[in-house]
Amino acid sequence: MRVASILLVVLTAACATSSPQRPVLREVRPASIAASGSTVDVHIPQDRAIVGNLILASPAATWAVLRRAYEDLGIPVTESSAASRTLGNPRFLVSRQLGSTALSRFLSCGAGLHGPFADNYRVEMFVRSTVVPADDGASELHTYVEARARNPEGTSNTAVPCSSTRRLERDIATRVHLLVAGG
Repeated sequence: MRVASILLVVLTAACATSSPQRPVLREVRPASIAASGSTVDVHIPQDRAIVGNLILASPAATWAVLRRAYEDLGIPVTESSAASRTLGNPRFLVSRQLGSTALSRFLSCGAGLHGPFADNYRVEMFVRSTVVPADDGASELHTYVEARARNPEGTSNTAVPCSSTRRLERDIATRVHLLVAGG
């Protein structure tokens, strides 16, 4: 019960109202919670966040176009829950580009002699979005991106962690905005 209360406070703290003219980025950091005995340690990683965008459409209208937004951006949808209005893909492999955009625009995985690892390595991505009700009948689109890259050449199989540049989260929200507006 105490762990759920802490998580609720962490997730609620980042939700604030803002101007509806353009996508609004808000970060909600997912907490890693470890309970031992009578204490609870909460660790919030600095490089990962759930990014929230205000969508000026009802949750039902936003949910209705979310799958198409993913598909338009080249993200295969393998999980979907209408009950929680959540969809995404917990594990898909991509190399060099997502759709027609270089992966380094979406992810920062470090760089080597041949450029950004995101553009040269094989990348395993986790992308998930959830539609939640917001004030005045609008909705909020919460998107989480996590990735790691592996060199397809050589003998090392060690994955390099990647950080989101927040562009993919923004592009998903922008595409949803266009689709709910009939674009």
